[in-house]
Amino acid sequence: MQDDSEKARGGGNVPSGAYPPGWPGRVIGWLALAAAWVSAFLVLFTLAVTGFSVFRRYVLGRPVTWTDELSGFLVVAIVMLGAAEVLRRDEHVSVDIFSAQARGAKRWLLAFWSDLSVAAVSGVLFFSSLDAVKFSRMIGVYSDGYLEAPLWIPQSVMLVGVGLLFVMAVARLADLIFYHRGK
Repeated sequence: MQDDSEKARGGGNVPSGAYPPGWPGRVIGWLALAAAWVSAFLVLFTLAVTGFSVFRRYVLGRPVTWTDELSGFLVVAIVMLGAAEVLRRDEHVSVDIFSAQARGAKRWLLAFWSDLSVAAVSGVLFFSSLDAVKFSRMIGVYSDGYLEAPLWIPQSVMLVGVGLLFVMAVARLADLIFYHRGK
């Protein structure tokens, strides 16, 4: 059952403490949700790969050499693809002593500073990742483990994740500035 404050924020699909987004935030929110579903699937896939590795090593006595490296790549993908959804749901790390007590203009300023910081950091990470992907692809860098995967492939997942995080942060900033959300 929803209380009046939940209804005012846009219903049950908006988490507690979050503000209802404008249309850019809603569009990007769907992309973030889709990426989070891929991330959730990758969690299950990583569990299956790990279980397969354990079964092969301890039951059959025939260890698989590539599963640890694949799991490492998958963990990065899980985190990066889930980051924008965490921001959309307003569940990222915050200092509760400030954010929980803030009201009105102070709350708006904290939300603005938070989203601006996320946009700046994710923007820097995006361009760093883009350079890494270009470089790895240009010179043909492969992982040094048993998989010997072209490194630009797992690096591209980071590029997608931080790109989506950047766009989500910018959409939240637009909501704050143009739609005066978060007050």
